[in-house]
Amino acid sequence: MGCIITVASSKGGAGKTAITTCLAVNLAAQGYRVAVIDADPNGIFFGWYSANYEGPQLTCLAEPRHIEVVDAAQDLAERHDVVLIDTAGFENKTALTSIGTADWVLIPIMPDRGSIVEAERTARQVLSTAKAARREIPYRIVLARWHPKGLAERAILGDLGSARVPMPLIQACFGDSQDYAKASLSGAVPTSGRIGRDSDAVVDELVSLGAIPPRPPRGPRPSMAPRVANVPRGALA
Repeated sequence: MGCIITVASSKGGAGKTAITTCLAVNLAAQGYRVAVIDADPNGIFFGWYSANYEGPQLTCLAEPRHIEVVDAAQDLAERHDVVLIDTAGFENKTALTSIGTADWVLIPIMPDRGSIVEAERTARQVLSTAKAARREIPYRIVLARWHPKGLAERAILGDLGSARVPMPLIQACFGDSQDYAKASLSGAVPTSGRIGRDSDAVVDELVSLGAIPPRPPRGPRPSMAPRVANVPRGALA
């Protein structure tokens, strides 16, 4: 059975969809069987995928309902190596149940004060959900639009260290590059260059943590994605 990774933050615009996109495409390019669930009622990832996507094979569905998203994630995990759930940028039931069904949770932050506040709130939600489920749900903070030597970034890292709950970091980061914005305007997400290097570094760390399985054996080049996405009946109801 594959792993389920939920990308969550109660802050809108924290980089959830961008991180989901980069990880999904680069994992698929490495030979992983990857599925993405767009659990955000706004459906940004699903809309981009169904209209524009031209990368390696992915399974994608939109499921914003809080009960059905659990069944969808578990079913996809039976047939894929990695299932990524992109959640809404506000607190809702679907985000909470997506956290509850996850094997790991990634919490993105950008170098701004609001990201820290919402990341800490999301971390508390993960811990509370894990306590209710009586199991561990590991989580990590993922740095997005990040300049490692920036003054704001150093201040944010200091705030993470003094948070009221543990805020463990993925040491690799997604940098601040126009390449990310360009990718959102086209159907192609780079698997080389800046985005590819950032994504590979994050994947390597997730593999070392046991969050995702080791890379599959090298096989044929992954096929291009179909133009029609896989959507369950009533998913957008």
